[in-house]
Amino acid sequence: MKFSILIPDGEVPLLPSVINCLSQVKDIKIYVISNKKRYPMRYSRHIHHYAYYPETNVELEWIDNINEELKKHDIDLVMPIFENGIKIIAKYKNQVSFKDKLCLLPSFDNFKLANDKGSLLYFLDNHHLPHPKGIVAKVGEIPKVESLQYPVLVKPVSGLGGGTGIYSFDNQSSLEDYFIKNRLECDTIVQERIEGYDIDCSVLCKDGVILAHTIQKATLKDGNPFAPTTGLIFVEEEELYLTIERLMKLLNWSGVAHVDLLFDKKDEKFKILEVNTRFWTSIDASLIAGVNFPYLYILASLGIDFNKPNYKYLEYLNIKGLLKTLQLNIKFLFETRFILNNTPVKFAVKDPIPFILKYVIFSKNMLVSKLKKS
Repeated sequence: MKFSILIPDGEVPLLPSVINCLSQVKDIKIYVISNKKRYPMRYSRHIHHYAYYPETNVELEWIDNINEELKKHDIDLVMPIFENGIKIIAKYKNQVSFKDKLCLLPSFDNFKLANDKGSLLYFLDNHHLPHPKGIVAKVGEIPKVESLQYPVLVKPVSGLGGGTGIYSFDNQSSLEDYFIKNRLECDTIVQERIEGYDIDCSVLCKDGVILAHTIQKATLKDGNPFAPTTGLIFVEEEELYLTIERLMKLLNWSGVAHVDLLFDKKDEKFKILEVNTRFWTSIDASLIAGVNFPYLYILASLGIDFNKPNYKYLEYLNIKGLLKTLQLNIKFLFETRFILNNTPVKFAVKDPIPFILKYVIFSKNMLVSKLKKS
């Protein structure tokens, strides 16, 4: 079957990975709306039509842009890929000209619940789902954490991402000093920092039922210990899966989600950290392992049944992870089979212009930054 889809939030960094996945299916025609006029992905050979609209902070104007593209083109499905786009469409789905062309979405209330780390913390407490102990500090409040054991982590309840805004404290005085010196603009979670390893679960759901999933364990991290992993291995963990299955059922989740967890070595339990209510940075890794989440998302949204896919328990490195590995061991360059099959390199080879432009722009920005500092 032939499908046409519209990605309305095409300026987000996840776009290349989603396009890599969709490019594996010949009969998908991809339309993109973006507020970036000269975004490298504009020149992707896999994108049929790229529409630029100036950035707007008015949510209904953004919906109008979607309606305009739906009028112009024979599009089967609208598929937002990042939090803000999913949130706005879930909120204003009745304002979309063709509601039957929207992908599977969670309810707006359940999206807000899962996306806000403070609300999620209360939800996990109430339903006795495993998670690190924590409290929510309101804006302007200096938290007292007698009920928690140090060290603790501090992180905003929403926004940011990628490990930004997460800090660790070993005692009450350093924690109080942080809150006194920083004027925080949103509520903050103070949570016990537990020893263990990072692991996460990616899902596609419909009405709380998991249609596809992968579980991946971190093997290589960037310099920031709270940043996304740069290397991982796919695994299967029944206890973890059953926890996520219950979480998705309680949220009555529809669409995609990526749940970050930590294995607590002391309690020997997998504990939920947060729910990313969107596609994830390692989505092309899931593809390489055998699960094409964007394509399955399209099928599920169009009401087309498919068997739940299995995935391979393979290792994966993203570009940062590959470069870091090469820095540590230049001989890894001769591991050509791994590099071509277990990294995003093969996608760059098939669609080189966006990849080249991205790193030309990155190098130019780095040079300008160095010149300004000097």
